[in-house]
Amino acid sequence: MADWTNVGAALGSEEQLKAMGAEAQRMLDAARAGDWAVDEETGSHLRRAVVQMQQRLSAIEVNISRLQRAPKFGNDAYAQLAANHFLRAMDSDDQSLVRVFYALVQNLDSLVQAIDEAVSRYDASDEAATKYLGKFKD
Repeated sequence: MADWTNVGAALGSEEQLKAMGAEAQRMLDAARAGDWAVDEETGSHLRRAVVQMQQRLSAIEVNISRLQRAPKFGNDAYAQLAANHFLRAMDSDDQSLVRVFYALVQNLDSLVQAIDEAVSRYDASDEAATKYLGKFKD
């Protein structure tokens, strides 16, 4: 029988994705604090890339949810053992595909929020700079 226990390793472990999530949250916090801002064009490119990834993941999510059910291999003892092994491999630990997939989806949501906030902060800082520099014209 093939060993599928590290199938989520292609995307990284849940721990790696937690670190990614913490970084996305740090970016959001920095944007909210006014410490990170990005112009609308750059933000648009960043956001589009993340949204495209979200759309692709959404398209395969139905298949991921199927991995949370034991496959119907049969009723004999070996088939049941194989089905349980498959199920544990797909959704049991920090490197299993299902958990890694949903952690990635959540991180991308946070990243979109951070980008949106950074763009709004850039507009605000640009407006403030324009008002400030406008004083020199007068």
